[in-house]
Amino acid sequence: MRVSEALLRAIRDTLGWNVIRIALVTAIPLAILWLAAGYYLWPWVMGVMEMLIGWVPFSVLKANGAFLIGGFVWMAVVLMSFGIVVALFNPLIMRLVRSERQTQFSILLLLLIAMGWTIFGLLNWDLVYSEVKQVLAWFPFQTLEAGVAALLAGMLFYNLFIASEAIVVLLMRRRFLHYIQQRDYPAAAPLEKEAQKSYVAKMVKDVLLFFLLLLLFFPLLFVPFFNLFVQVILWAWLIRDAYFRATASLYAPAEEQERLHRHEFVIWAIAFVTSLLNLVPVVNILTPFFALVAYLHWILLDLHSGEVA
Repeated sequence: MRVSEALLRAIRDTLGWNVIRIALVTAIPLAILWLAAGYYLWPWVMGVMEMLIGWVPFSVLKANGAFLIGGFVWMAVVLMSFGIVVALFNPLIMRLVRSERQTQFSILLLLLIAMGWTIFGLLNWDLVYSEVKQVLAWFPFQTLEAGVAALLAGMLFYNLFIASEAIVVLLMRRRFLHYIQQRDYPAAAPLEKEAQKSYVAKMVKDVLLFFLLLLLFFPLLFVPFFNLFVQVILWAWLIRDAYFRATASLYAPAEEQERLHRHEFVIWAIAFVTSLLNLVPVVNILTPFFALVAYLHWILLDLHSGEVA
């Protein structure tokens, strides 16, 4: 079974209200938690970041600041464009889109807007980069240092949010995966809980290793483009390792897991797609569910059809 079918089925299921509701209930408390932690820990984190940034040459710092600020501008423009489109065309949307499909339509619209601005930014990157970099040249070193430190501190807390949401979703995965399995694959059956005893320990190890790797590659976060590449790769590794194992441990015996694990291309492809979605505001709260559901469809389609993507 081709991976494209698993991804399409995952999109359909992730945009269902049941998953969106669970995602909101999961993400909103975690976001509040890390915002509160950021508020109280901000001075200390900023101090550490500014100390590390003090070792970076000004030219590198200015280039990285332009790249990071460009990313935040991109997020702001995406959200503003989405708000403008909804404000101007909401009556038409309400008339043409059925009420039960409006949430799915909004998320797809947000993805299309993000894709459009991404293409625009890539095609005009020299102009965007030079303009932001020129603005940064007006600031003295101390102000630029504080600005880049704040951006990196924000990235740290965002990674903490992503990792904590991953832990919560992975622990509660059985509930919504079991519903999809019963609906689409009634012949499949979850494994006994005894077969999953070691999973929690492995999940905690994966999350801790993720932050260790983030710390080891921290110097690359100051290099434009490499910082985005490193961030996406680390997210993909976490998804590929923890999320695939989380799903396979529910439905695939050990020997089947070993066989499926040999198809690294499929596992990494789902992980990369999910990792890129982590960059899209609002959509990122759905990415853990999307990854698990995509792996569920691929695994059960394989186990019950004999085909491999």
